[in-house]
Amino acid sequence: MSESEAKQTIEKKVQDYSAGFTSFLNEVNSSFPEKKEIKSLTANALKEFLVFTRELNQLLKNLSDLSPGTSEEVEKLKDEIKKLETLYSAGITFTSKSERTELLETAIDIVVKALNADTGFIMLSDEKGELESIYSKNSSISLNPDALRISTSIVKESLKSTGPIHLENIKDSAPLAQQRSIIQLGISSAICVPMISSSRVYGTVYLDRRNINDPFKGKDLKYLISFTNQIVKNLDLFSQIDSIKKRELADSVQKMEDIRNNFRSSEIVGSSKKIFDILRIASKVSKSDASIMLYGESGTGKNLIAKVIHNNSNRSRGPFYTVDCGSIPSELLESELFGYESGAFTGANKTKPGKLELADNGTLFLDEIGEMSLSLQPKLLRVIQTKEFERLGGTTPIKINVRIIGATNKNLTELVEKGAFREDLFYRLKVIEMVVPPLRERREDISDLVDFFTAHHSSEKKFTVSHEALLALESYDWPGNIRELENVILRCIVLAQGNVIGLEELPPEIVSDLAPLETVNSVKTLSEAEDDFRRMYIMKILKKTQSKAEAAQLLGVNRTHFYKILNQLGIDA
Repeated sequence: MSESEAKQTIEKKVQDYSAGFTSFLNEVNSSFPEKKEIKSLTANALKEFLVFTRELNQLLKNLSDLSPGTSEEVEKLKDEIKKLETLYSAGITFTSKSERTELLETAIDIVVKALNADTGFIMLSDEKGELESIYSKNSSISLNPDALRISTSIVKESLKSTGPIHLENIKDSAPLAQQRSIIQLGISSAICVPMISSSRVYGTVYLDRRNINDPFKGKDLKYLISFTNQIVKNLDLFSQIDSIKKRELADSVQKMEDIRNNFRSSEIVGSSKKIFDILRIASKVSKSDASIMLYGESGTGKNLIAKVIHNNSNRSRGPFYTVDCGSIPSELLESELFGYESGAFTGANKTKPGKLELADNGTLFLDEIGEMSLSLQPKLLRVIQTKEFERLGGTTPIKINVRIIGATNKNLTELVEKGAFREDLFYRLKVIEMVVPPLRERREDISDLVDFFTAHHSSEKKFTVSHEALLALESYDWPGNIRELENVILRCIVLAQGNVIGLEELPPEIVSDLAPLETVNSVKTLSEAEDDFRRMYIMKILKKTQSKAEAAQLLGVNRTHFYKILNQLGIDA
């Protein structure tokens, strides 16, 4: 092969692969949301890429052997291949990102390194064209007004023309060359490409260099255009995901409203998905007479769920009785359930009906049924099977029509395996199973619950909860669940000096998790107090998460901005 033929072969190889790579991106885009298909595409593309780079490197070696004088040209070609490799790997990397913030932070990191830029920004705008957020590399643009002004003017020009901007020598641009900040910042060259899809303008990608002897060339701009196209394709995917999520949210809200309108459940406070799921199931099971088992920690409101099911059932006109199997001694629980005849035992001076009899044509809620003794369990099983029983000391069978709803904070399956709970009773009770979530899994409902309890326990005086106190309540894990929250609010109402419940009214175990309490005599400005609380809250989140990136995601801020906040607040994490 001659030198000329080798060069032509290399050029064709690069052109063919570039075209194939564009086709790959289009396939990935069209495969949304079939994630399995995307994985298959990326795996095949990876194989093709490895073959491509191996063949290209061999061609370059052959070219260098044919003509030793072309070594400098070969090095340049190798440089271009490295950029192509980066462009390819970025396309693969982008498809693995599940969050928009993560995608943009990764993108600016990659492109700044690939094009040897000194500074880079991705400026994201909203649908109205207003600047929404900035993802930067090697500069704190939000803290540098000059850098923001210069880059924004270039960005606006790019968006206005809806095309890329290439300032090989920024001093040749009259409007910019006259600005002192250009000299102070030492910017010599800049390129900017708008992120435009068929549906909207997402923003721009901006890069600059400070070395006057190394300006951006046309090939750099072409690379940035290709790179930006990849970002846009992935932003389109995220937009589709957002659109789907919005539709799902609207659909969920409508379903929740439908359930609330058609299913009497004012006792259940909250609008989270967890509560929606509970009410959705409750609305279905209320129509039947099947036995129900409610699982959940103490204080989660299992009794309220049972009452709501009863109130919406065909038995709503009948009685609803509750028996706490865990608080009544075993020897007394039997008489509580079955009742007794006069003279059945010492002190039984007159006949007394039990809760099973009183709940006839209604519902009997057996709370903490896992505490029931093994000796009493077969008697309850017989009632469920035959729908009849005798009072203690009696011989006459009493027929009943009762729906049983059981509840426990224990794992009944484990109790059955250990022989502490009868298997046949277990299966009779668990025709329908429901899990009531702990409060820490439905934190978004805490605000509604706080409003409900403050109104319920302070009819004469209207209380509000400060933003800081609410954040503290929402960040606490609530081992005692809703019952503990209600008690805390009642305590705060008693202790509050005015109409506002603040951090000082909260119990130490809730506030101490955030940071040591300030003394009353420590007077600070509002700004200092806000910084103190931000510091406390962020440190708590950092303790709970595995990394700064996870903490930033939980707090809803981009990682770059989060690092700046940590620095400003003096948090060394």
